[in-house]
Amino acid sequence: MKTFRATLILLLCLCLLLPYTCAADYSAWFKSGYLEMENLGLVPDSFKEFDLKQEISRAEMCRLAVPALEKILDDEITPSRTDYFSDTDDTVILKAHELGIVNGYEDGTFRPDRGLTRQEFFLVLVNFCRAASFQPDTKNGSLAEFPDAGSVAAWAKEAAVICVKYKYVNGSSENGKLLLKPQSVLSRQEAMTMFLRCYKGLNEYYYYVKNAKVIAVTGTGSVTMVGDVTVTDTTGSMYVSADKLNIRSIPSTSGKILGSLIRNTQVSVTGICGNGWFRISHKGTTGFVAGEYLTAAPGTPAVATSRAVGLANQALAFVGYPYVYGGKSPSGGFDCSGLVYYVFTQNGISMKRVANDQMTQGTPVEYANLLAGDLVFFGYGNYADHVGIYIGNGNFVHASNPRSGVRVSAMTETYYARKYLGARRIVTD
Repeated sequence: MKTFRATLILLLCLCLLLPYTCAADYSAWFKSGYLEMENLGLVPDSFKEFDLKQEISRAEMCRLAVPALEKILDDEITPSRTDYFSDTDDTVILKAHELGIVNGYEDGTFRPDRGLTRQEFFLVLVNFCRAASFQPDTKNGSLAEFPDAGSVAAWAKEAAVICVKYKYVNGSSENGKLLLKPQSVLSRQEAMTMFLRCYKGLNEYYYYVKNAKVIAVTGTGSVTMVGDVTVTDTTGSMYVSADKLNIRSIPSTSGKILGSLIRNTQVSVTGICGNGWFRISHKGTTGFVAGEYLTAAPGTPAVATSRAVGLANQALAFVGYPYVYGGKSPSGGFDCSGLVYYVFTQNGISMKRVANDQMTQGTPVEYANLLAGDLVFFGYGNYADHVGIYIGNGNFVHASNPRSGVRVSAMTETYYARKYLGARRIVTD
């Protein structure tokens, strides 16, 4: 009896301890970071049983990055192939590869259990940003503060500069020196710390993409605010189409007049405003002009027609509606071509029902000349299996999938950039 009672007490003690032995183990300095990641839903279930002080593997990095990217994009990625690697067909790894976050080796393997060096991780972080359409750069970046910067491999140098510039990487303190330690293998908690910084920065950036407004042409740089108007950096030239065009201090007719331009004057465009105005620079004067009075070239429209913009705005009104295969109405939900079909036919425009057939309508449009209201197509080979409506600023609205419904995506997201087939302009008046 005594033996039975002792055994029973031991089993009860083990049961009480079980939840704690299955919890993630990490260093005290990472506690706040871990809790923040847990609150954000960024800790994969498998990580919750790990010793996070141990090395992170290539497969584990994929499990960290892919769900986080799908969370930012509010979209579930579906890999198109399963035979990329000879040593794994893990769906998460396949997704990470198609998104350009990680690559395999020349012998056709992925080596999922291999540890990640810090410099490999720098490149992963940069690839992660680019997969979500954010294009970090090295401008004004430097590794001068790190004595061991010279040991960074040539292929990782740019990524290292970017990670330091954007403060994803702070360096490791050792003997009073701040080091990059590019060839050392990362622990899971070190990787998670840097990944959290990157995720938060990217999520802040992507707020602007998901809250895009219809505008005329494509911006390529960072977003700033002038009053309550967003201004997206860009570069290019346009021509004045009015007899006289005032340059103003803000993107509004209430702004102070800084100067004026005459018809056919060529100006440098440095920014695209969310309200249809442009920031321009001309003979030392920087200011704002109304977009309706600029053209991309003599005789060429620089902005979409009001009817085309109206179609794009109508489609945006359905953001958040459910995706339903075969759906083509607000009451029944939409699939991708169903959304296009509904918006256009409701405005008296005859449309075919399937994406691949819709790609035969209208006239072809070069990527650089996309305007709001144009249809953009995605697929494989010459077959379009997905369609959306371009809304300007490099974004399009579409019925994405059952998880995401109708939403806005960036044309430069790796998943869509790789599948892009072309565009058609249906409305020209």
